Amino acid sequence: MPNILTPLSLWESFSPSLSTDSSVISSEEEDGIVFERVNFSGRDTGEGRVLIAASYAYDKKTPAEETVIIFPDSKDTINKGLLKLFVEHGYTALMVDYRGEWEGCDFYTHYPENIGYANFAKSGRRYEYVDDSAVETSWYEWVALGVYAKKYAVERSGKDEIAVVGLRDGGEIAWKLGVAEKFECIIPVCAAGWRAYSGISKYVSIEPDLNEERYRFIAGIDSQAYAPYVSCPVLLLCSTNDSRFDYDRAYDTFSRINTQFASDSAIAYSVQCNSCIGIKCTSDMFMFLDKYLKNRQVFIPKPAEISVEVDDESNLIAKTIFDNQGIVESCKMYVAEDCIESYLREWSACQPKKKITPEEQDFYLDIYEKTGTVFVLCYVKYINGFTVWSKIVAKKISGKFRNMQSKCRVMYSDKDGMGSFAVDDPYKCAVGGMFLINENALPKLVEKTEGVYGLYSRYGLKTFRMNNPMYSPDVGNILKLDIFCDNSASVTISFFDANAKEEYIYLCDIVGGVWQSIIAESKLFKNSNGTPLTAFASNFIFAVKSDDSFAVNNVMWL
Repeated sequence: MPNILTPLSLWESFSPSLSTDSSVISSEEEDGIVFERVNFSGRDTGEGRVLIAASYAYDKKTPAEETVIIFPDSKDTINKGLLKLFVEHGYTALMVDYRGEWEGCDFYTHYPENIGYANFAKSGRRYEYVDDSAVETSWYEWVALGVYAKKYAVERSGKDEIAVVGLRDGGEIAWKLGVAEKFECIIPVCAAGWRAYSGISKYVSIEPDLNEERYRFIAGIDSQAYAPYVSCPVLLLCSTNDSRFDYDRAYDTFSRINTQFASDSAIAYSVQCNSCIGIKCTSDMFMFLDKYLKNRQVFIPKPAEISVEVDDESNLIAKTIFDNQGIVESCKMYVAEDCIESYLREWSACQPKKKITPEEQDFYLDIYEKTGTVFVLCYVKYINGFTVWSKIVAKKISGKFRNMQSKCRVMYSDKDGMGSFAVDDPYKCAVGGMFLINENALPKLVEKTEGVYGLYSRYGLKTFRMNNPMYSPDVGNILKLDIFCDNSASVTISFFDANAKEEYIYLCDIVGGVWQSIIAESKLFKNSNGTPLTAFASNFIFAVKSDDSFAVNNVMWL
């Protein structure tokens, strides 16, 4: 098969030998942080050099020597909020624009015309396919840009110790930079490769049609091919319920990491965060950076080991074994049932059994009596603050267990606490649309009338619970829920059909100051064309939002 380049053969001869020819375009100060717009040159394409646009941010009083290079998603560009987040945690930050020319944007990276496909908006097949060679793809140009970004960061800081954080497509770039250059650590976020397997669950027996083009893509572009060759520790941050990221395969990539750095690496999942990275994982990120950029003593435990078993009383349980080299502060187990499509899965917290030993904890798996497959996942937080996660264990279930549950019509009541709800719009509450840092942004129970509570988030509420067979609707079911608004307001209730990629909306006018029950048939929910929803079903995402303060309770099927 011609032109199949591997990570090593693709990058072994690439060298940032040209001068960066850098310049500061403008500078501004905000809250004691200096934000500079900078240009510097990248590789020579034969028709000129790439002119890279970036922002360099640092604390005005005490600029940090340690630098983090940030790569946004391919549809995004430089984000001041992200730069500020890293500077406030004690780092100098360099964020690059690699998407290139973009409507309405006047500060972006300029690519010579012969590699115009490096502009994301013009990438075409060079983004998802390797028709000839991996060199002739958008990814090659973005990684080459990253190599020159490191050179610039070293020139500015005077230190070779640089880390990379990449978000989604930027995370795929981070994996590749971990081979193309030497970094102290890389942190891919919601990025683990397997793009050639997009849309195919690892838990089904379907194999993609791997023609010559697909082999070229897997060998030279897909990040799982890069993991064995990374030359530094890796923290792989994953979020569940992200439609662009198959977290089921993330551990497969993580387990391939170069054995020299595997024990220094970690993987973390954010559950019930609606495609965002939660507060625990965000904290892990900065502890990881402190360890490898600032040489602080941070213990990185081994991932927890879990198994699904039956106890002596015929209960279905999940068993967790900790790394006994550290002191455990807390542990939590989550279970999901039957849903193969990873981003639609509802993860429910499990009830713990009595702790057996300091190194072991069991949890009840109180699953639906007709569930055929369970997925389990747990985290263990250690006394030093670092949280490690297990791999996802999937197990087919047969037989009867004492703790099996019957069908439940109630998707949520205030007895469930936070339940399985996440914020509806993460881009409004997460820094850069990715990192959750404020507990106040998360759903919380609020008392609206004496002794009566409801669930609220000013960024809306979203749940995947109806994809759990225990809570899925039956044919002909009607939705009922209670809503409280502080003032009279409009509330949007919606169902997103993940199969049809259609959102169906019902707009309710709620009287302020009293609990109001909403009873709605499916036909009241309509898409943008006015077509009513035929019936409630699984593979749906349920959301409630309003511009005014509200709370919900007693969400159920009638």
